[in-house]
Amino acid sequence: MNRKNDSISNDNVIIFEGSNATIGYTARTVTLGKEFDMVEKYITHIKEKYSKLKSKKAAIFIEPQIDTGYPDIVIIEYYTLQEKSWNMDRESLNNTDYKILFYVQLHKNLSIQEICSTLGFSYEVTLNSLLKLDRCSLVHMSTSKNYVRNVVLNTYFRISKIIAVEAKIDKWQEAIRQANNNIWFSSESYIMMNRGSCSEHILETCKQLGIGIILVNGKNETILKSDKRKLPVSYASLQFNEWLLRYLYRKGDNNDH
Repeated sequence: MNRKNDSISNDNVIIFEGSNATIGYTARTVTLGKEFDMVEKYITHIKEKYSKLKSKKAAIFIEPQIDTGYPDIVIIEYYTLQEKSWNMDRESLNNTDYKILFYVQLHKNLSIQEICSTLGFSYEVTLNSLLKLDRCSLVHMSTSKNYVRNVVLNTYFRISKIIAVEAKIDKWQEAIRQANNNIWFSSESYIMMNRGSCSEHILETCKQLGIGIILVNGKNETILKSDKRKLPVSYASLQFNEWLLRYLYRKGDNNDH
């Protein structure tokens, strides 16, 4: 049984329920059952939470496909920026571009040769990617085309939080393993359990890894806060930003609220 592939939005919350080819976004078809029932109840809670907030907006991605797998839920908290127009060159950005953009953003001023040596891309691939990123106003290329520097992050990155949640009815070691993988792209990472309490072993293991714990047995309670990481954590953080912006500009929601 397949879920409807769609993107649903209200004033404060967008839900990406399945793949959306128009923004280049792929998601796994969810498996219906007790685990997904728990996920849906938590999503309802998140929708209610953000619908009451005036200054914050959220996008919820259900089982998005990223390089490390399919996290159950990714909650994006974002703000909007007033921009004159959407640069259509950004529609063609791919993982190579995200990797190069992230590296430039991280290291600020670089030669093309430095990028090639570190990331392993050929000179031609690197130069073409940087020229594309420059056309998108995501980096600044030198006149000689031999050097590049970053632009101010908040001119193109609208996300303030990326919260990843792994839900499991049982198999908590697997939930922790996946939540640990999610640290790669998220500012906060959680496991979610359908119970009223959890063991000291689980609590201590998550604490050591910097993973939070959410309990959803009758109520939603965060019993352990995740460590917080500065965004973007990796190039996948940038990928979520582009999916969101492509959707917003198609929807016409590109102004401050």
